Amino acid sequence: MIDNTDRGITVNKALASTMLVSVTGLIWWGGGTLASLQGATERLTAALMETREVIVADRASSAQLEARIRALENSAARQDVRFDALSASINELKQQGRESNDLLRELLQRP
Repeated sequence: MIDNTDRGITVNKALASTMLVSVTGLIWWGGGTLASLQGATERLTAALMETREVIVADRASSAQLEARIRALENSAARQDVRFDALSASINELKQQGRESNDLLRELLQRP
C-alpha cells in the first residue's frame, strides 16, 4: 500500500519487495533479449558477408565464362570464314571437273 504522509510517500514492505522483484526480472529479461538480439545480428552480418563473397565470386566466374565464350565465338567465326573459302574452292574444282568432262566427251565424240 502506498500512503501520502507528512514524511512523503511511503510504500509498505510487501509492495516494495514486489516492485523490486519486478524491476529486477524486467532488467534480467531485457538483458537476455538484448544479448539474443546481438547474437542474431552478428549471425545475420556473417551470413550477409558470406553471401556478398559468393556474389563477388560468381561475378568473377561469370566474367571468366563470358571471356571464354567470346573466344569460342571468335574462333567459330574464323572457322566459318575458312569453311566458306573451302566451299568456294570445292565448287570451283567441281566446275573445272565438269568442264574437263565436257571437253573429254567432245574429244571422244569426234571421229
